[in-house]
Amino acid sequence: MISYFVAMEKGSTNSQVSFFNKYFSDAAASLPQRPLKHGECQTAAGQKCTLCLAHRINYDDEYRIKNTALQEYWKVHRFPQPIHPLVPSPFGRNYRIVTKRKVFSSNGKLQLGLIGTDDEAAGIHPLQVGQCMIEPFAHSEIYRCVQDYLNRKEFREVAEAMNYVVVKGNYEEFTVIFNVASMDSNRRQFINHLSKHLTKTTNGVIGVFTYIDEKRSRFYLPQRQKNQKLQFQKIFGKDAIFHRAVSKKFLYSPLSFSQTNLSIVEEFVSTAEEMLELNGSDQVFDLYCGYGLFSLSVADKIRNVTGVELSGDSIRDAKRNAERMHIENCKFIERDIDEECLERIFSSHSKITKVILDPPRNGTKPGVIEIITAKKIERVLHIFCNIELMPAELERWNSGGYKIARAIPFDMFPGTGEVEMMVALDPTSVSTRKS
Repeated sequence: MISYFVAMEKGSTNSQVSFFNKYFSDAAASLPQRPLKHGECQTAAGQKCTLCLAHRINYDDEYRIKNTALQEYWKVHRFPQPIHPLVPSPFGRNYRIVTKRKVFSSNGKLQLGLIGTDDEAAGIHPLQVGQCMIEPFAHSEIYRCVQDYLNRKEFREVAEAMNYVVVKGNYEEFTVIFNVASMDSNRRQFINHLSKHLTKTTNGVIGVFTYIDEKRSRFYLPQRQKNQKLQFQKIFGKDAIFHRAVSKKFLYSPLSFSQTNLSIVEEFVSTAEEMLELNGSDQVFDLYCGYGLFSLSVADKIRNVTGVELSGDSIRDAKRNAERMHIENCKFIERDIDEECLERIFSSHSKITKVILDPPRNGTKPGVIEIITAKKIERVLHIFCNIELMPAELERWNSGGYKIARAIPFDMFPGTGEVEMMVALDPTSVSTRKS
């Protein structure tokens, strides 16, 4: 089963075990079980959480196995260029800056438990663990505080409307989102009291929000469709989440997608810039641009950059970030990234030299790669968060006359059989000349 920790961010429900994931999992299973401290990756009764492999092996062993699994994966698919060694995560554990808990009832009490994306449909019960080892310790403290409050007798009835508790942020500051089934005056008063209690008794909580999900869906915060109004409201604190990368300060809404492993983002962005081989005359398109992480990081080294993204929240964040940074050679467009969209946008730009693609786990839509190859872009950087899509998507690049120039994997998701892969692609004549 694909890990919950990856699927919750990318929206995947694919439960098939990939070649790479299976190789990695089998190798990890051959190692001795590492000793666990009380509450670490397990319930009070000693039931282990198996949603990731942090319960079983330490990061040094995991990195070694994952690097070997990548080499085998590369051999199986016979990709033409050698793969670089896996870039390790600076935080092999306690790295996730986006986490969630499902609210459930057990033995007459409300508890906050870990659950996989497909587990609810299969009737699998959440696990209330003391400390998830791929999450910051502060997240566990926040969840413990919330759980204790939910079980106060005077709040039990209104507390049962809670679906999920979500924590987002950086490693020092945290934004908490309460996903609730409904809201009335009593529940609003309860959330206000809970918010005040949380900020008084835990460190680093800088914002509290509510999201109303009457359907109690499996996903804590569905992607907003264009012109759709979500029932999302700030209860307390700051409107935005902060992080720094390549000497730039980024702010983004709790509704915007963000990388879950902040510890590796600095090297991730720097490597992307290096692989693009940028120069001052470049005109870059950043597809699936989010809140402008790549666009704004490279803007001062090129002629101009255009970011395209479906999420209106992310586009608003990108524009605000550009304004705050006084960057004027960036343009951001809210569009679904499909063949029709790119055909229209590309036709209005006479010279595009570089393209960045960082699509979701299900990859690019039909026609997207083909439109880019038809433009004969000098270099494309395709970022895969699901490497099992690589053979099919690289075949599309190959059919359009593009070959791999470089490939660098990043351990973006320690504890899981998942990696993030940066692949630089050049037109065939350029790739042949460089090799």
